[in-house]
Amino acid sequence: MTRAGRSEGRVAETVAGPRLYGNWRSERGWGVGSLSTSATVTVFLAVLAPVLAVSLAPVAALPLAGVGAVVVAGLVVRIGGVTAAEVLTRRVRFHRARAAGWTQLSAGVLTDHPRGHDLPGLLAPIVPLDVDDGRGGRHALLWDRRTGTLSAVLRCSPIGVDLADPGQVDAWIAGWGALLADLGHQPLVTHIAVTVDTTPSGGTTVRDHVAAALDPNAPMLARRVLEELAAVTPATAAEVDARLTVTLDPRRAQPRPPDLLAAVVDAGRWLPGIETALAGCGVAVLGRASTGWLIGRIRAAFDPAARPDLTYLENHQAEQAALLEWAEAGPVAALEFWDSYRHDSGLSVSWALREAPRQAVAARVLAPLFTPGPFPRRVTWLYEPYPADQAAARVEAEVSAGQIRRAWAARTRRDETQRERDDRDRAVQSAREEAEGAGVGRFTTYVTTTVTEPDLLAAAVADLEQRAGQAKLRLRRLRGSQAAGFAAALGVGVNPATAARHRTGR
Repeated sequence: MTRAGRSEGRVAETVAGPRLYGNWRSERGWGVGSLSTSATVTVFLAVLAPVLAVSLAPVAALPLAGVGAVVVAGLVVRIGGVTAAEVLTRRVRFHRARAAGWTQLSAGVLTDHPRGHDLPGLLAPIVPLDVDDGRGGRHALLWDRRTGTLSAVLRCSPIGVDLADPGQVDAWIAGWGALLADLGHQPLVTHIAVTVDTTPSGGTTVRDHVAAALDPNAPMLARRVLEELAAVTPATAAEVDARLTVTLDPRRAQPRPPDLLAAVVDAGRWLPGIETALAGCGVAVLGRASTGWLIGRIRAAFDPAARPDLTYLENHQAEQAALLEWAEAGPVAALEFWDSYRHDSGLSVSWALREAPRQAVAARVLAPLFTPGPFPRRVTWLYEPYPADQAAARVEAEVSAGQIRRAWAARTRRDETQRERDDRDRAVQSAREEAEGAGVGRFTTYVTTTVTEPDLLAAAVADLEQRAGQAKLRLRRLRGSQAAGFAAALGVGVNPATAARHRTGR
């Protein structure tokens, strides 16, 4: 997982031209150069240990010097934008997982497995809960049995900015910023995830939709026109699905709920406010996702060849409820490679955000990444809000860290780079915006592209990386973590950072 940056946005002051947004920055701490705080401390200890050993234990000085040189090289030398220590650690973990059989799944209709209903990898602890939405309907809450969090998926329909006035677009973006700032005042919300899933449908969905919607008593001319329009759009149709996943931790509630039923009730109280706030962001909420709808989306991600049948079941909810169960959502077989992930009829590659745009960007900057293309693509933007009572301390710590780095550069008689000066200015601007009521948080992005034929994988990878470049995003291919990236991009409440924090509690 890449290091996430700050999520607060700053409107660039311009005299004329389109409105621009920016001021994203990575949390750096007071580390020297490109090193983090912990890496800087480790490097200093690796250098000081043999120096101190010369006077205290001369025999150990030479071995400590050798170990220190290896440690410094592992933290300073970078390979593909990450340290050599991270690359080595990822290699060791992947080969250990492959030797233990954790990178492959082999199931089947006759396989007897005590937990056969579990999904693979990071998705294993998640099970759906069918609950009452308080409005006379039912919806699904995804319960993570490991962390105790509950995730609700809101089906959304963004209005779009193509035909909207610039002033209206600015109002929508301001509304989205207000929503993110308000999350810092909602203690139960751990993170939210915006997922946009695009798939070329080949026109089949359009024809099926028109055939199902046609009134048998409609005039013959109207029926003929609709049939001809559906027939001439087989290659231009695409399915675009947008959803917002809200993950809540009932353990943060006061008082703490005594059981799962009380936790579900507490989680349900926070959803209407978020749904209402989305209206001011140019997003229409179609409803909360049901269990059957989620099963169909997850199954289509693992088995792209089954998407037409799943689309048919989605239009026939009675048959969907009867045929789809949670055990059907996962793949029959899956195999994780170093730089790809094989699952049923699909072969996927996943990326994570390495660096947000450095410059100010327009409102449509992410359009190339969301526009449907020749290959299925799933983009998930994940945001972790800092609690409002901690946001000020976070930004002030970054300002202090910038001053420490400047003092170190002056002490060592080293000129600051322009990037260091700009980063310090952005940290000060972030503190100023937080004092004015802006929200602060960490965000990252996960992207997955899927093909059904291995020969098409190179073309799909090239297409996605080109689109990411047009969107001003620098992505890093998740080598050694393809299954985790695939799960995170599904937008079902999985956060690899949370999973890493709970790894020691296994």
